[in-house]
Amino acid sequence: RKGDDEEKSTALDRLISVYWRPVYWTIRLDWNKKKEEAKDLTQEYFFAFLQKQMVEDVQKEKGRFRSYVKATLKNFMLTHKRSENALKRGGGRKIGGLENLELIENSSTAQEESPEKRFDRELMRSIMQQSLEELKRVCEAKGKGDYFLLFEAYYQKEASGEKISYESFQEEFGIGFHDVKNRLTDMRTRFREIIVGFLQDGLTSERELVSEIREVFES
Repeated sequence: RKGDDEEKSTALDRLISVYWRPVYWTIRLDWNKKKEEAKDLTQEYFFAFLQKQMVEDVQKEKGRFRSYVKATLKNFMLTHKRSENALKRGGGRKIGGLENLELIENSSTAQEESPEKRFDRELMRSIMQQSLEELKRVCEAKGKGDYFLLFEAYYQKEASGEKISYESFQEEFGIGFHDVKNRLTDMRTRFREIIVGFLQDGLTSERELVSEIREVFES
């Protein structure tokens, strides 16, 4: 809220990049909308968020930002009336992920979960994806692309439940045991920092943020 126009635009793009996925699935499943209509309504919601300056209404005493998005989205859907104006085009602002819905449509989401849990789970998936992409950009900018490739290989094996051996990474990347260990430690630290950055809303204390992370990633 206090930055210049460029800083505000960058911050809003970052926010939307994380929240569009849970917003889309909430509209798609909880409001029983078809794919293209859910896409249009997702764009409309974020355009309304910007146009009506809803972000200006965020206050610490009103609770967490995640809860604020859920509440404003519910209100938006309850009061929404379809129109033929430019709203559904998002006022010229493109939401990247919505341009390729097939990938998201083909990803599984638990329809039997409660709306609250589904929103949080989709938010978690979005945060993980965005954090990995940002970690890759940071590493490449610092000439450490090989560090990211090592971490990505480790992360994929860990996510799939495979048994992990540092020795296998030594062979694959042609580095020593301690290099594998040190690089992974460095990448884990950077990865955690990026995740925290996506969840940090500028309103929560450190203790509240720890609770927020636990809620989102254990939901």
